[in-house]
Amino acid sequence: MSTEPVQTMEFWSSLTYKEAVSPATARYARSMLAGTLLGQKCPTCAKVFVPPRDFCSIDGIRLDEGHDLALPDRGVITNFTIVTPVPYPGQKETEPFVRVSVLLDDVEALMGLQPVVDIPNEEVRVGMRVEAVWLPESERNAEEFGNRGWGSTTGAISGWRATGEPDLPVERYIDRVF
Repeated sequence: MSTEPVQTMEFWSSLTYKEAVSPATARYARSMLAGTLLGQKCPTCAKVFVPPRDFCSIDGIRLDEGHDLALPDRGVITNFTIVTPVPYPGQKETEPFVRVSVLLDDVEALMGLQPVVDIPNEEVRVGMRVEAVWLPESERNAEEFGNRGWGSTTGAISGWRATGEPDLPVERYIDRVF
């Protein structure tokens, strides 16, 4: 049995993980940098996935770049939530903010958890027509694009703003949730 006291030392270390992105995610990131939303359409069920996934989760079939399609950057809000941040160290957003699901025009593709810009929280509503606000090309970056997101647009689109067009009927969109 040792009679020497236990000694400790501080040792600072860090690990940086770099995840290899899938081919579909790499194509999505390139398209976003070029100012185009990219999705994939399943040839069996016709569901459009955004971002592309290289597989259809409904039919269980492989998709590839041959199934890619450019998507419109306009749509309608199908649901939303107003988030009131809980304080924590290093927090960036301290005021309530909105995240919306946007059903893109013409393709029935739904993008969830999208930020809004130039719309007060209390004015966001189901049926509101919105369009993407693209960052200037020189400011776009692909750092936030990864395999784990639900269609992140961070780094290419700052958010979605009202188009000024009349709202679409709430009844058509209220059950379209992400």
